[in-house]
Amino acid sequence: MVQLLHYLVVFVSGAVLMALEIAGSRILAPNFGSSIFVWGSLISVVMTALSIGYFWGGWMSAREPSYSKLATLLVIPGVVIFFLPYVYPTITDSIAAMDLGNRMSPLVACSALFLFPGVFIGTISPYVIRLAATQLNTVGSTAGNLYAVSTAGSIFGTLLTSFYLIPVLGVSNIIHSLGGTLVVLSLIVVPLMKLQRAAVARAVTVGWLFLASFGGYNLASAPAAWAKTLLQKDTFYHRIRVEEDEEARYMYFDRTLQSAMTLKDPTALRLVYSRYTSVAMTFRPDAKRMLLIGVGGGSIPKKLNKEFPNMAIDAIDLDPEVIRIAKDHFNLAENKNLALHAQDGRLFMARTQHQYDIIMLDAYFTDSMPFHLATKQFFELARKKLAPGGIVVANLISAVTGPSGKIARSFVRTQKQVFPQTYVFASRRPDNVSLETIQNVIVIATQDKQRVDIKEIVKRATAIDKGLFPDPIQDLAVAYYDRPLPEDAPILTDDFAPTDNLLNP
Repeated sequence: MVQLLHYLVVFVSGAVLMALEIAGSRILAPNFGSSIFVWGSLISVVMTALSIGYFWGGWMSAREPSYSKLATLLVIPGVVIFFLPYVYPTITDSIAAMDLGNRMSPLVACSALFLFPGVFIGTISPYVIRLAATQLNTVGSTAGNLYAVSTAGSIFGTLLTSFYLIPVLGVSNIIHSLGGTLVVLSLIVVPLMKLQRAAVARAVTVGWLFLASFGGYNLASAPAAWAKTLLQKDTFYHRIRVEEDEEARYMYFDRTLQSAMTLKDPTALRLVYSRYTSVAMTFRPDAKRMLLIGVGGGSIPKKLNKEFPNMAIDAIDLDPEVIRIAKDHFNLAENKNLALHAQDGRLFMARTQHQYDIIMLDAYFTDSMPFHLATKQFFELARKKLAPGGIVVANLISAVTGPSGKIARSFVRTQKQVFPQTYVFASRRPDNVSLETIQNVIVIATQDKQRVDIKEIVKRATAIDKGLFPDPIQDLAVAYYDRPLPEDAPILTDDFAPTDNLLNP
């Protein structure tokens, strides 16, 4: 029985730490995004905490180890973790306001939130090994068995949280549950204590007082700070928020605005960048089939489906919850010429038997880019899936020139390995915004041998109109970047695509 309790303690503590790490990515995303720097910070802080915890736990285990101390090592991080949801918004907001950079900001935030409880959890395995090892000749096998069980718990916690808990409970409730789990675990240790009654009473009192506060918490999400928030939901890929004011409804992924819908005209293209993506129609006004990777709130497929009802549109999004929310809150509806698919865009494109006149990429973010949707191999696949004369149009979040424009220059240089012509439009340039400013940059790649003059593009847009383009349409000419881009950024391949470093130079 005692051995089973030892296994239970290390299994559950391992599961809690990894579950905290996975949930921590969602805590950080609203302020720091979900880039490789965030994950690097999380992994580094957790490993640092384990290193310190292993050392400290081994040191304590050599100095009168007891089950009462083990219970204390479980209760303290349990209490700290339980209360994290009450303080982490303030902490992350404060660190974000300090603007320490894309690397240091998430590292400091991770350290502030997870290092302390992680150290305590790290002490558990070496401490339990000392309690469990009764003979010198069994220390090795005891340590091996317990570390194996602890690792199995870590795997369980990772899969349970990432596969099931995040979209079901939400981050705050997961964090509360993890803290409560450690406290319950400390109570299970109580029968093993061989201390004075007063010591036992203290541990039990701490645990039950904490559980009382845990039981009194409403597992429904805390009330939203802003009454106009219609929805907040954690999915496998995003923390999605839907908000509404008197004029429009908005969809956010983590900290980034993804889509907006004018309430009085749900099919209007409200966000400026979407009116620049419509430049694609000036190259292929006769398009019969279109592939859109990245649905968001569905503004683009709704508008194009309305204005070009005979064009078949396959709209793809990796997150099925995005599609569901677009349907429920943004008036996006499937019909005979508009099909919605929850799948990875590259995988869908590889498997589809269709050929497309237009492939549109709207799946890139401010702080991250799905690298497999931006490589030479991806564009080679896209060209195979294009009908004769077909084009690729992409919405990037980047500058054009300067250090912040490296991702756009790398993207264009990569496309030029596959497509003869590329056209670049800086969507905020008509507002006298510098080309070195991060903004929506629309890149169009075509299979034409000859370039189309910008005057001809504007002329075609004027003929089509239908509320698809910027107002005035002449802004297309202002936004157009007509000079060669410097080749100072790498060609992206499946083997080498440092998109996070290019986004955050």
